[in-house]
Amino acid sequence: MCDVEPRKYAYIPLLLNPVFPGEPSAASILLEMHHQLSLETSPRVRKRQPCKVQGCGQISIRYGLCSGHGGRYVCKMDGCDKLVTKEGVCTAHGGRYYCIVQGCTKQRLKSGLCFAHGGVSYCSVPGCNKTRQKRGLCKSHGGVAYCKIEGCSKVSNAKGLCRDHGGVTYCRSPGCQNLTQRGGLCRKHGGFSYCQVPTCNKGSIKGGFCRAHGHDHDGNATSPR
Repeated sequence: MCDVEPRKYAYIPLLLNPVFPGEPSAASILLEMHHQLSLETSPRVRKRQPCKVQGCGQISIRYGLCSGHGGRYVCKMDGCDKLVTKEGVCTAHGGRYYCIVQGCTKQRLKSGLCFAHGGVSYCSVPGCNKTRQKRGLCKSHGGVAYCKIEGCSKVSNAKGLCRDHGGVTYCRSPGCQNLTQRGGLCRKHGGFSYCQVPTCNKGSIKGGFCRAHGHDHDGNATSPR
């Protein structure tokens, strides 16, 4: 405070002494001094810097790195390395946003709606009514991500890798080595949901229905597109 306070009154000599012709006016000098003082005393504005990994053009998030290179915010639960979605936790640990339709407890996907209520995006190829996966395309039209191992043409499953190259995730239940099915859990520990049709005991695939009843549901329902 001692260093800044005297500078507030540095304009007094300018008011007492006239400015000679050809020199800047007292008003312009005062404005410049005020601008410089505000820059020194105001908090610095954080600028978004690009990722420091050479050749990467993504915006850095943390530690000077983008999400893909390790600068991401991860779930605060011990042992979980999934991305944060809400309130510091991932989707599997409760960081979910639910459908805005009254009475619906499903996770929202788009425009505040779940899959069943129209919260889906379709393939950008004209005439295709399949849901898009990546780059605005469905799987049939190339909307898939491939394994990042050089020379591998298989579809990635997790962490940018196919199953053969380690792209698998295991159940988060302590001591379990089974592969995850849903919510970070294997089928044995609850990572499984059944078809919504009361008489069906098959697992749900999309929209809460199994493969057989999902086609029937899509055919009877009015497309939200």
